[in-house]
Amino acid sequence: MNELLAASIPHPPVDLVALMAPTDARAAQEAQSPARAEKVAKDFESVLLGRLLEEMDRTIPESGLLEGSTTRQVKSMYWSLLAGEMARQGGLGLWKQVHHSALRQYSAAQGDAPATLEPSS
Repeated sequence: MNELLAASIPHPPVDLVALMAPTDARAAQEAQSPARAEKVAKDFESVLLGRLLEEMDRTIPESGLLEGSTTRQVKSMYWSLLAGEMARQGGLGLWKQVHHSALRQYSAAQGDAPATLEPSS
């Protein structure tokens, strides 16, 4: 019955770009602000650090004492939280390069002079 009902309702094509785009000028400006670019760069470094920590953990041989699915889940959450904190405190410094590159690309797309904004450590 639900299939008949769903088939009778016309489905317009979904414009994913429009769904993801900010709806007002203020939100669009915030999405492209240097502070937002800095947060995205730090989040990227956090994910990268998390993967790095998980891969480093895999190099340690298992003892057989505590290994199990629950232990793996807890370890994964631990590495993720640790990576987030490491990135928040400066991490490896990769986020600064990502942030600077994002600002340069945004300035080039807008036709402005290259951005010289310094990230707020």
